[in-house]
Amino acid sequence: MENNIVSSMEGNIISDMDNVYIGIISVLALIIVILILIKIISSIKKRKKYPYESKMLLTRTEYAFFKKLRKFTDKKRYMICPKVRLEDFIYVTNRKELSKYRGYIKCRHVDFLICDDDLHIICGIELDDKSHDEKEAKRIDKFKNELFEAIGVKLYRVRVDDDYEEKLRTIIG
Repeated sequence: MENNIVSSMEGNIISDMDNVYIGIISVLALIIVILILIKIISSIKKRKKYPYESKMLLTRTEYAFFKKLRKFTDKKRYMICPKVRLEDFIYVTNRKELSKYRGYIKCRHVDFLICDDDLHIICGIELDDKSHDEKEAKRIDKFKNELFEAIGVKLYRVRVDDDYEEKLRTIIG
């Protein structure tokens, strides 16, 4: 009987010890998980953040026009290149005053360049809303009109309140 009591006590001690070990292992595992999460969160916070976000390439108005334009250009296998910087397809020939003339084109774009399938430029299209009625916009529009004439590329202007299909039939055919 005495042996049974000792054996029973030893069994309880062993099972109590097992529970203690399981508890210690559980707490250590939890601490490790928490430390890993803290490290991940702090590394995310340490990443250099820039004050930028992506946005849609075209405004709603430009995109509506783009969809109409695509119907006409697809028939002729032309490509539409939206918002192309002028400096990307215009070369400054006056090398002595390169900075001056480059300054006029490096930060400006044309709304849509229409190209053939070899990327030869067919024409440019500017979509003009009411902001183009302002004095500064008129000055820039005049510059672009003269610039396109100088490089021998036709620049068409389409008002947002125009009938796009009618206007595009004239431009693209």
